[in-house]
Amino acid sequence: MVENTADQEVLATFLIVDGEVVYEVAPNSVLNIGRLDTNDVVLDDYKVSREHAILKASGTEEFLILDLASTHGTYVNGERIDRRKIKFGDRINIVSHELVLSRELPDIEGTDSQSIPTPKMARTLDRRLKFFGGLNEFALITLVQFLSQEKQSGLLLLELGQKPGPRIYFVNGEIIHVSDGTDLAELLTRQYHEQSLFFYFHHETNFPERTIHEATPNYLMKLCHSHDEKQNEEADPNVGLRRTTSRLTITARIEPPSSTHRH
Repeated sequence: MVENTADQEVLATFLIVDGEVVYEVAPNSVLNIGRLDTNDVVLDDYKVSREHAILKASGTEEFLILDLASTHGTYVNGERIDRRKIKFGDRINIVSHELVLSRELPDIEGTDSQSIPTPKMARTLDRRLKFFGGLNEFALITLVQFLSQEKQSGLLLLELGQKPGPRIYFVNGEIIHVSDGTDLAELLTRQYHEQSLFFYFHHETNFPERTIHEATPNYLMKLCHSHDEKQNEEADPNVGLRRTTSRLTITARIEPPSSTHRH
């Protein structure tokens, strides 16, 4: 069978690490970058976090680098980032390591098409879940409740299309902190997602200070309930007025309006 080498050259994408090691980046794939040998791209450096960053390839032209709340950060062209779209030739720096995307296989001694590592298709599973994917067919709250019930500790990152989303920190199944959570209530109450909602959950050891102290089921219930109330108010502005008047009558008597004023 004769393969179309021209098409392979057009679609091929390579990640070059420190000018020495080359990884192939498949279309619509995610590469895990970090110190642990379970990552796709292993950086053997004690300053690199165990699970430091991920590189997401959408098709063959769009790429996103995402820092996983690492200690020493991820930099693109000298600027520290949380998330950043990258293009061919951009310099990604993790501690002292430089990573660059290229369309062409570099001329590195000892490197050929047979020696290029590809992303692992299977991983060793343990109690500490680490997984990623897209939410299209089921609600986000189902995933959040699963992580809570399984008493997981880690960071759940969300991304709607190419838009950064909330970051949810779990400790033993309890949500302790949410950053960039403006859209969280709306995302939790969606049954389906017209755009793919990408998620990534990984084990975490460096947690922010706890800001959410109530039990996770109560927190989720209040969050969803407040969103439902907001939606009802937007649909019928009088709903908020009626609810406010109802609360006031509990503590104060409101006289009905009258055309005759009495002293």
